[in-house]
Amino acid sequence: MPGSGISPGLAALVAALGAGLAAGVAAGFRLAARRRFVPAWRPALAQFAAASPWRNADLWAVALVLAAAQFLRSFGPPSVFLDVLGFQFALLAAILWRLRGKAQALGGAPPLRTVFAESALRWLAILPVLWLVGFAWNLALSRLGHEPGFQQAIQLFLETETPGERFRFVFFAVVVAPVAEEALFRGLLLPLLVRHAGPLAGLTLVALGFAALHGLESLPALAVFSVALSLAYARTGTILVPMAMHAIFNAANLALVAALVRSGALPT
Repeated sequence: MPGSGISPGLAALVAALGAGLAAGVAAGFRLAARRRFVPAWRPALAQFAAASPWRNADLWAVALVLAAAQFLRSFGPPSVFLDVLGFQFALLAAILWRLRGKAQALGGAPPLRTVFAESALRWLAILPVLWLVGFAWNLALSRLGHEPGFQQAIQLFLETETPGERFRFVFFAVVVAPVAEEALFRGLLLPLLVRHAGPLAGLTLVALGFAALHGLESLPALAVFSVALSLAYARTGTILVPMAMHAIFNAANLALVAALVRSGALPT
Protein backbone atom coordinates (compact mmCIF):
# COMPACT_ATOMS: atom_id res chain seq x y z
CA MET A 1 0.00 0.00 0.00
CA PRO A 2 1.59 3.27 -1.07
CA GLY A 3 2.48 5.77 1.61
CA SER A 4 0.49 8.93 2.02
CA GLY A 5 3.46 11.24 2.68
CA ILE A 6 4.79 13.76 0.20
CA SER A 7 7.62 12.82 -2.13
CA PRO A 8 11.25 13.52 -1.13
CA GLY A 9 11.54 16.02 -3.99
CA LEU A 10 8.51 17.98 -2.84
CA ALA A 11 9.68 17.85 0.78
CA ALA A 12 13.07 19.28 -0.26
CA LEU A 13 11.32 22.01 -2.23
CA VAL A 14 9.14 22.96 0.76
CA ALA A 15 12.25 23.09 2.95
CA ALA A 16 14.01 25.32 0.39
CA LEU A 17 11.01 27.67 0.28
CA GLY A 18 11.00 27.84 4.07
CA ALA A 19 14.70 28.67 4.06
CA GLY A 20 14.06 31.35 1.45
CA LEU A 21 11.33 32.86 3.59
CA ALA A 22 13.60 32.92 6.65
CA ALA A 23 16.41 34.49 4.61
CA GLY A 24 13.96 37.10 3.30
CA VAL A 25 12.87 38.08 6.80
CA ALA A 26 16.51 38.37 7.89
CA ALA A 27 17.32 40.50 4.81
CA GLY A 28 14.35 42.73 5.59
CA PHE A 29 15.62 43.37 9.12
CA ARG A 30 19.08 44.14 7.76
CA LEU A 31 17.71 46.66 5.28
CA ALA A 32 15.55 48.22 7.99
CA ALA A 33 18.63 48.66 10.18
CA ARG A 34 20.26 50.65 7.37
CA ARG A 35 17.38 53.09 6.95
CA ARG A 36 18.86 55.73 9.22
CA PHE A 37 21.92 55.92 6.94
CA VAL A 38 20.00 56.54 3.70
CA PRO A 39 17.85 59.52 2.62
CA ALA A 40 14.05 59.32 2.65
CA TRP A 41 12.66 57.90 -0.57
CA ARG A 42 10.81 61.03 -1.72
CA PRO A 43 13.83 63.39 -1.80
CA ALA A 44 15.96 60.53 -3.13
CA LEU A 45 13.61 60.05 -6.09
CA ALA A 46 13.25 63.78 -6.68
CA GLN A 47 17.02 64.29 -6.74
CA PHE A 48 17.48 61.26 -8.96
CA ALA A 49 14.88 62.51 -11.47
CA ALA A 50 16.27 66.05 -11.55
CA ALA A 51 19.74 64.75 -12.46
CA SER A 52 18.51 62.41 -15.20
CA PRO A 53 19.35 63.42 -18.81
CA TRP A 54 16.25 61.75 -20.28
CA ARG A 55 13.70 64.00 -21.99
CA ASN A 56 10.17 63.58 -23.36
CA ALA A 57 11.54 63.32 -26.90
CA ASP A 58 13.37 60.14 -25.91
CA LEU A 59 10.14 58.53 -24.74
CA TRP A 60 8.37 59.44 -27.97
CA ALA A 61 11.25 58.04 -30.02
CA VAL A 62 11.16 54.73 -28.12
CA ALA A 63 7.37 54.55 -28.54
CA LEU A 64 7.70 55.07 -32.30
CA VAL A 65 10.32 52.32 -32.60
CA LEU A 66 8.08 49.92 -30.67
CA ALA A 67 5.08 50.80 -32.84
CA ALA A 68 7.12 50.23 -36.01
CA ALA A 69 8.39 46.91 -34.67
CA GLN A 70 4.86 45.76 -33.87
CA PHE A 71 3.70 46.78 -37.36
CA LEU A 72 6.48 44.80 -39.02
CA ARG A 73 5.84 41.85 -36.71
CA SER A 74 2.24 41.70 -37.96
CA PHE A 75 3.55 40.40 -41.31
CA GLY A 76 5.33 37.44 -39.68
CA PRO A 77 4.01 34.04 -38.62
CA PRO A 78 1.72 33.94 -35.56
CA SER A 79 3.71 33.15 -32.42
CA VAL A 80 3.31 34.49 -28.90
CA PHE A 81 6.98 33.79 -28.22
CA LEU A 82 8.06 35.82 -31.28
CA ASP A 83 5.69 38.62 -30.26
CA VAL A 84 7.30 38.91 -26.84
CA LEU A 85 10.82 38.45 -28.18
CA GLY A 86 10.32 41.07 -30.88
CA PHE A 87 9.00 43.57 -28.37
CA GLN A 88 11.93 43.11 -26.00
CA PHE A 89 14.63 43.37 -28.67
CA ALA A 90 12.96 46.39 -30.30
CA LEU A 91 12.76 48.02 -26.88
CA LEU A 92 16.41 47.32 -26.13
CA ALA A 93 17.50 48.64 -29.54
CA ALA A 94 15.48 51.83 -29.08
CA ILE A 95 16.89 52.49 -25.60
CA LEU A 96 20.46 51.93 -26.81
CA TRP A 97 19.84 54.33 -29.70
CA ARG A 98 18.57 57.09 -27.41
CA LEU A 99 21.38 56.52 -24.90
CA ARG A 100 23.96 58.02 -27.24
CA GLY A 101 25.50 61.15 -25.78
CA LYS A 102 23.73 60.85 -22.42
CA ALA A 103 26.28 60.62 -19.63
CA GLN A 104 25.11 58.75 -16.51
CA ALA A 105 21.69 58.12 -18.10
CA LEU A 106 21.50 54.76 -16.31
CA GLY A 107 23.49 55.67 -13.23
CA GLY A 108 26.97 54.60 -12.21
CA ALA A 109 28.81 51.30 -12.55
CA PRO A 110 29.96 50.03 -9.13
CA PRO A 111 31.94 46.77 -8.79
CA LEU A 112 29.97 43.70 -9.77
CA ARG A 113 30.45 42.24 -6.29
CA THR A 114 28.67 45.25 -4.82
CA VAL A 115 25.91 45.04 -7.41
CA PHE A 116 25.29 41.36 -6.73
CA ALA A 117 25.36 41.73 -2.94
CA GLU A 118 22.96 44.68 -2.97
CA SER A 119 20.66 43.00 -5.49
CA ALA A 120 20.50 39.71 -3.59
CA LEU A 121 19.83 41.49 -0.29
CA ARG A 122 17.04 43.64 -1.72
CA TRP A 123 15.47 40.73 -3.62
CA LEU A 124 15.44 38.55 -0.51
CA ALA A 125 13.97 41.37 1.58
CA ILE A 126 11.00 41.85 -0.74
CA LEU A 127 10.44 38.12 -1.35
CA PRO A 128 8.16 37.41 1.68
CA VAL A 129 6.02 40.42 0.77
CA LEU A 130 5.68 39.20 -2.81
CA TRP A 131 4.64 35.73 -1.67
CA LEU A 132 2.06 37.13 0.73
CA VAL A 133 0.60 39.56 -1.83
CA GLY A 134 0.60 36.88 -4.54
CA PHE A 135 -1.17 34.38 -2.29
CA ALA A 136 -3.82 36.93 -1.26
CA TRP A 137 -4.38 37.96 -4.90
CA ASN A 138 -4.82 34.38 -6.13
CA LEU A 139 -7.20 33.70 -3.25
CA ALA A 140 -9.24 36.78 -4.16
CA LEU A 141 -9.35 35.74 -7.83
CA SER A 142 -10.56 32.28 -6.82
CA ARG A 143 -13.31 33.76 -4.67
CA LEU A 144 -14.41 35.86 -7.66
CA GLY A 145 -14.60 32.79 -9.88
CA HIS A 146 -11.40 33.45 -11.82
CA GLU A 147 -9.20 30.39 -12.06
CA PRO A 148 -5.67 31.39 -11.03
CA GLY A 149 -3.11 30.81 -13.75
CA PHE A 150 0.47 31.50 -14.70
CA GLN A 151 2.03 34.57 -16.23
CA GLN A 152 2.35 34.31 -19.99
CA ALA A 153 6.12 33.91 -19.67
CA ILE A 154 5.76 30.97 -17.26
CA GLN A 155 3.21 29.34 -19.57
CA LEU A 156 5.60 29.70 -22.49
CA PHE A 157 8.37 28.15 -20.39
CA LEU A 158 6.16 25.14 -19.60
CA GLU A 159 5.47 24.69 -23.31
CA THR A 160 9.15 24.45 -24.31
CA GLU A 161 9.91 20.93 -25.49
CA THR A 162 13.64 20.64 -26.19
CA PRO A 163 16.75 21.59 -24.16
CA GLY A 164 17.68 24.09 -26.87
CA GLU A 165 14.31 25.83 -26.66
CA ARG A 166 14.52 25.85 -22.87
CA PHE A 167 18.02 27.38 -22.93
CA ARG A 168 16.96 30.13 -25.34
CA PHE A 169 13.92 30.91 -23.24
CA VAL A 170 15.94 31.07 -20.00
CA PHE A 171 18.49 33.37 -21.66
CA PHE A 172 15.71 35.64 -22.86
CA ALA A 173 13.94 35.67 -19.48
CA VAL A 174 17.01 36.08 -17.27
CA VAL A 175 19.18 38.34 -19.44
CA VAL A 176 17.31 40.13 -22.23
CA ALA A 177 13.99 40.88 -20.51
CA PRO A 178 15.45 42.32 -17.26
CA VAL A 179 17.86 44.57 -19.17
CA ALA A 180 15.25 45.83 -21.63
CA GLU A 181 12.41 46.29 -19.13
CA GLU A 182 14.55 47.97 -16.48
CA ALA A 183 16.05 50.31 -19.05
CA LEU A 184 12.50 51.35 -19.98
CA PHE A 185 10.69 51.46 -16.64
CA ARG A 186 13.49 52.50 -14.29
CA GLY A 187 15.95 54.10 -16.71
CA LEU A 188 13.59 56.16 -18.86
CA LEU A 189 10.04 56.29 -17.46
CA LEU A 190 10.75 56.67 -13.74
CA PRO A 191 12.76 59.92 -13.90
CA LEU A 192 10.41 61.45 -16.46
CA LEU A 193 7.27 60.66 -14.46
CA VAL A 194 8.80 61.71 -11.14
CA ARG A 195 9.93 64.98 -12.71
CA HIS A 196 6.47 65.76 -14.11
CA ALA A 197 4.15 64.23 -11.50
CA GLY A 198 6.18 64.00 -8.30
CA PRO A 199 7.81 61.08 -6.47
CA LEU A 200 4.66 59.30 -5.26
CA ALA A 201 2.71 59.58 -8.51
CA GLY A 202 5.76 58.68 -10.60
CA LEU A 203 6.51 55.64 -8.46
CA THR A 204 2.88 54.52 -8.64
CA LEU A 205 2.47 55.01 -12.39
CA VAL A 206 5.64 53.08 -13.16
CA ALA A 207 4.51 50.27 -10.84
CA LEU A 208 1.10 50.04 -12.53
CA GLY A 209 2.60 50.05 -16.01
CA PHE A 210 5.20 47.42 -15.11
CA ALA A 211 2.58 45.14 -13.53
CA ALA A 212 0.08 45.60 -16.37
CA LEU A 213 2.70 44.57 -18.92
CA HIS A 214 2.93 41.13 -17.26
CA GLY A 215 -0.78 40.31 -16.94
CA LEU A 216 -3.58 39.95 -14.41
CA GLU A 217 -2.31 36.82 -12.64
CA SER A 218 0.41 38.61 -10.69
CA LEU A 219 -0.68 42.24 -10.94
CA PRO A 220 -0.34 43.40 -7.28
CA ALA A 221 2.79 41.39 -6.55
CA LEU A 222 4.59 42.80 -9.58
CA ALA A 223 3.43 46.32 -8.70
CA VAL A 224 5.04 45.86 -5.27
CA PHE A 225 8.16 44.45 -6.90
CA SER A 226 8.30 47.44 -9.24
CA VAL A 227 8.27 49.80 -6.25
CA ALA A 228 11.18 47.87 -4.73
CA LEU A 229 13.08 48.06 -8.03
CA SER A 230 12.49 51.79 -8.37
CA LEU A 231 13.62 52.52 -4.82
CA ALA A 232 16.68 50.33 -5.32
CA TYR A 233 17.62 52.35 -8.40
CA ALA A 234 17.14 55.70 -6.69
CA ARG A 235 19.06 54.72 -3.55
CA THR A 236 21.96 52.83 -5.13
CA GLY A 237 22.43 55.17 -8.09
CA THR A 238 22.86 52.43 -10.68
CA ILE A 239 20.44 50.62 -13.00
CA LEU A 240 22.57 47.49 -12.57
CA VAL A 241 20.99 46.76 -9.17
CA PRO A 242 17.34 46.62 -10.36
CA MET A 243 18.47 44.76 -13.48
CA ALA A 244 20.17 42.14 -11.33
CA MET A 245 17.19 41.98 -8.94
CA HIS A 246 14.88 41.45 -11.91
CA ALA A 247 17.17 38.74 -13.31
CA ILE A 248 17.32 36.93 -9.95
CA PHE A 249 13.53 37.17 -9.63
CA ASN A 250 12.95 35.66 -13.08
CA ALA A 251 15.58 32.95 -12.59
CA ALA A 252 14.14 31.98 -9.20
CA ASN A 253 10.60 31.78 -10.61
CA LEU A 254 11.71 29.55 -13.49
CA ALA A 255 13.70 27.36 -11.12
CA LEU A 256 10.67 27.04 -8.84
CA VAL A 257 8.40 26.05 -11.73
CA ALA A 258 10.97 23.50 -12.94
CA ALA A 259 11.26 22.06 -9.42
CA LEU A 260 7.47 21.81 -9.10
CA VAL A 261 7.25 19.99 -12.42
CA ARG A 262 10.04 17.58 -11.47
CA SER A 263 8.47 16.85 -8.07
CA GLY A 264 5.14 16.06 -9.73
CA ALA A 265 3.31 18.86 -7.94
CA LEU A 266 2.79 20.74 -11.22
CA PRO A 267 1.66 18.98 -14.40
CA THR A 268 3.54 19.72 -17.60
